Amino acid sequence: MGRRMARLSLSMVMIVLLTGCWDSRELTDIGFVVAMAIDKGETKNIRVTVQIVNPINVSSTQGGGSPAPLPPTTYSAEGNNVFDATRVLSRKLSRQLHYGHAVVLLVGEELATTQGIKKLFDGIERDSEFRPSATMVIARGTTGEEIIKQRTSLDNSPAIKIKKMVAETEKAFGENIDEKIYQVIQAIVSSGKEPTITGIQFDSTNKEDKLMANGIATFKDGKLMKWLDGNESRGFLWVLGRVNSTLLTMDWNGQPHTIGIENIRTKSSFHSSFDKSGKPIIEVKIGADANIGEVDVPIDVTNPRLFLQIERLYMQAVHDEAVATIKLMQQQKSDIFGFGEVVHRDHPKQWRTLKRDWNDVTFPTIEVKVKVEAYLRNTGLRNRTIMESIDNN
Repeated sequence: MGRRMARLSLSMVMIVLLTGCWDSRELTDIGFVVAMAIDKGETKNIRVTVQIVNPINVSSTQGGGSPAPLPPTTYSAEGNNVFDATRVLSRKLSRQLHYGHAVVLLVGEELATTQGIKKLFDGIERDSEFRPSATMVIARGTTGEEIIKQRTSLDNSPAIKIKKMVAETEKAFGENIDEKIYQVIQAIVSSGKEPTITGIQFDSTNKEDKLMANGIATFKDGKLMKWLDGNESRGFLWVLGRVNSTLLTMDWNGQPHTIGIENIRTKSSFHSSFDKSGKPIIEVKIGADANIGEVDVPIDVTNPRLFLQIERLYMQAVHDEAVATIKLMQQQKSDIFGFGEVVHRDHPKQWRTLKRDWNDVTFPTIEVKVKVEAYLRNTGLRNRTIMESIDNN
């Protein structure tokens, strides 16, 4: 019995080894897409560009060394919609396109502004291969096609550079947002939140890597409406509790930009209620921790009174940036914060009526109370400032 089972198992293994997987495809038959750009077409509605990497290096070797890596290649086609354009594109290639390794989806600013992004996701979401966790960005001032054709020095593919750059700039500067495709889709289908997407543009000051993350695109009804830059975009991220490392410079006794505060972590929470007239009130609580990064005035930062004064300045700076962005977006009538979702969560019955004209009527006039609890954790390795030490010598 044991020998018979052993022979049967061996026969099954041999069959698998000889026949292989029934749906296997050779690597040379597959085009691995790492990035897709969607722009406004010239003759059709949509122009789709894909960037394909070569998994197998077929270039010739030089001097007996390793083969030189082949750069990514791009292909474009136009169609009535994204699905139509990708079908046209596939007829131009000798390989079957595979989207399972796509890490970036770019949308050109002109398309996002004129046609909007609402109709771009149906085919993408239905494609089981396309990763919903891919990073989404807007090609600011240019097309997505031009962005992914740009060569980079540190990363072999612009797609990899963009993915890393967006993630790192949110962590390091607090002025960009790393949004994935599924997060953008969730915001589009929600009646209480509008999508926000980081912009990627050309950097004319950099001769090597000419791509940079810059600004946050805000939307209304699926169309790009306004760019948030600098303190505006950071104010937005204060509200969301997504500011990690960033630097705030503050004035001291009339001396501008003399104290630098390095933020290290932030969190936030939203709550909603109603006033006596039945109007929503949003309460935003922001918690932030930071260190004193630089002091260019002769003060003793170990003095408890002065330390608390600096802490209050830091708290006020966070508050003012958050409130300024909230007021700005109320003027733009676009709830990018998700305050509507908070009302829906806390008061589902009232939301049934409010959601009909939330952006245009209710959101612009609601009271938003912002409370900040900010703490300075330490003063760095130095207690006395260099300026104080100089003045005392």
